[in-house]
Amino acid sequence: MKIVSKLLSVLIGVTTFASGITLFLEIAYFFDLKTLGMLFAEICIIFSLIYTKRNLDFMIYQDELWEENKRTRRSKHGR
Repeated sequence: MKIVSKLLSVLIGVTTFASGITLFLEIAYFFDLKTLGMLFAEICIIFSLIYTKRNLDFMIYQDELWEENKRTRRSKHGR
């Protein structure tokens, strides 16, 4: 799951870069409606990727806490 989290980080970076290029093209072509639509679509994709990465990172954090809690229980019962 950590690999997927890193992949999502890369995808967020790529889409942010693409969104910046689209914004530049939007300004250069004097607000074309097709490019504006692409910009809004890219912004929605960026937000969905951020939401997915945030949830995945929280799941990883919960798994690590569960594993740590499981280890500490074993060590307490073993004494």
